[in-house]
Amino acid sequence: MYEWRNKMDYTVPKKFYELQYGWYRDIDLDYEAEQLLKVLDSAKKENDIQNYIKENKKWFIPASIFEDYDFGHHEAYISVEQPLGAEYKADYMLLGRNSIGHHIILVEFENVNVDFRLQKSNMETEAVRKGMTQINDWKRWMDNNRLYFLQSCGLSDISRNIPTWGITYCLVVGRRKRMDDISNQMRGQIQYERGIHIITYDRLVDNILKLGNGF
Repeated sequence: MYEWRNKMDYTVPKKFYELQYGWYRDIDLDYEAEQLLKVLDSAKKENDIQNYIKENKKWFIPASIFEDYDFGHHEAYISVEQPLGAEYKADYMLLGRNSIGHHIILVEFENVNVDFRLQKSNMETEAVRKGMTQINDWKRWMDNNRLYFLQSCGLSDISRNIPTWGITYCLVVGRRKRMDDISNQMRGQIQYERGIHIITYDRLVDNILKLGNGF
């Protein structure tokens, strides 16, 4: 399902899994969405979700985040536990391409069984703040180390083909049923002000069901 491929003008590092055109044809997406929902309902902590993905090599689950973006339909790759220097590590790195160029999404998975906000103070819960702090650290690091990062993960050949806005960030945290109107407003404000795309784990279930035509 996931293979390596050398391009005519650059080489994709071996640590990247490629989701080639038509990769989804042998997958029962309805079944996979249902199974993921069962795992979410029974999960006690974030590692339960991560273990399910990694032990079964279901890379299409985090890769389904491509559905929230306008790239990945020309080429789509995923790297697991992508280092950012010696200091940080993203749970997943998605690499996609559209007519503009290549784009990167750095993904952080946080706890599944948490509220988005503290009910009495309208502040983010600890898990949400932890994920946001982690991504803010990544962004500061990336501002100073962009070229080094692209070199260290083997993407020097396409570094000029990644727009200045082409590295984005996504936080996966909580469940939809624990989001209320105020939580959604807070999430929208964070996305607008800080450039962090925040989704619940249920969004991954929704996105899997959309994969019948690829990304």
